[in-house]
Amino acid sequence: MSASLLPLLYWLNAASGVTPDPLCVNRAPCALSETLAAGKDAQGQSLQVKHLSLGWAKSSDVQDAAEAKFGGGRQEEGDRANGQCEAEEYWLLRGGKVTQLLLALCNDGYGASGIGEDSVEVGSNRITHTRFGGAGQRWTETRTLQLSPLEELKRNERSFFAGSPDQTTERTWEAWRLRGTVEVSAPDCEEDAEAAPGPYGKETLTLPMLPRVAMDAAYVKEGWKRTGLGDCALAARFLVLGGKGTLRDDELKALLVAPDTVIIEVRDDRWTGPGKKWLADDHVELWLGPTPPEELNTCAAPGAEQQAVQWGIRIADGQVFPAHGAPAQPLGVEKVEVREGKALVGYRLKVTLPGPARALSVLYSDSDSGQKQERLLATSPLKFARPETLNPVREVPAEEATCVARDGALRVVVKPLVPKSMNQTP
Repeated sequence: MSASLLPLLYWLNAASGVTPDPLCVNRAPCALSETLAAGKDAQGQSLQVKHLSLGWAKSSDVQDAAEAKFGGGRQEEGDRANGQCEAEEYWLLRGGKVTQLLLALCNDGYGASGIGEDSVEVGSNRITHTRFGGAGQRWTETRTLQLSPLEELKRNERSFFAGSPDQTTERTWEAWRLRGTVEVSAPDCEEDAEAAPGPYGKETLTLPMLPRVAMDAAYVKEGWKRTGLGDCALAARFLVLGGKGTLRDDELKALLVAPDTVIIEVRDDRWTGPGKKWLADDHVELWLGPTPPEELNTCAAPGAEQQAVQWGIRIADGQVFPAHGAPAQPLGVEKVEVREGKALVGYRLKVTLPGPARALSVLYSDSDSGQKQERLLATSPLKFARPETLNPVREVPAEEATCVARDGALRVVVKPLVPKSMNQTP
């Protein structure tokens, strides 16, 4: 709502003798801007969202506030230039009863340029909040929440420089299934003809995030041996080598369960090795990079300190082979069989890395003949010695989601949403 309309709205309510909305009692200035229909919950109760306009608050008070909703000290009129912000709240009603504060927003321009905007849309059992701001670097953040039960469904973050709107970095995350991507567009390097070609060239890369979920010590020590990765892990979807469209039984999943510990699960219909050359045996490859791949999006090639290193882990005996980059650091590898009934269907590996992972891709090399690499399945669009093609690591906060063992496999459990502060989505 336009700030110029707020005093008029308050005056009209007072002049007409309209009883203030219950959410506005003893909270002046406060006015009900609109009530939006939001469908029904699973029990058939009606859902509504009330939008309150609460005048202007001091930006400094909002930043320091511990409460979820706005307190006193607000004014009917204000100005961003005076360190104030426009205060709004969105409340959920179920069956006509107020149940939850959804959003508490205070637009102070969201950056030095003062271009900030908020947009809120309400649909069937959904509310979506989009916020735009920034200065030289612009950004857009969008979150979609399910209203009943209250869960975050999706978030999207997009950033770009004001002078280069076509060069963007976009992150998408769905907590309810621990899936997300980082999409990085190619930089425009034509004006810098002397610069070495950057790693992205003319490509726009969409990189799946490798989730890192903090599992308890019992799981990391022994529980992984008895528990499949289930739907918590990132499944390999990129065929780096091999005939596309060929139906095969190989499968690869990976999940970081500590900053330096990754669990890998691989399945196949036929196993080979050990042979004379580990490259021709069934094996897993780990590519570890020191820099998140989206930070390599420049017109210059990655420096020596940004290069990724590679290890091979032979499935047959768990032996580790340092490969590209000749990494001197050791890997710790433990391995157990995965069986269905009496049939051996795969292996699960716990790999301890030399340090915390910031960029990590896992690849399975399948060789039915034992003579050569026949099929390479990876967790990212991996290209040899190209650190910008690795998976970005996404740390999953414990208050957002976790993984629990159910029926022999890990399952995603999303935590209930709780508003964190007055000027943020919950």
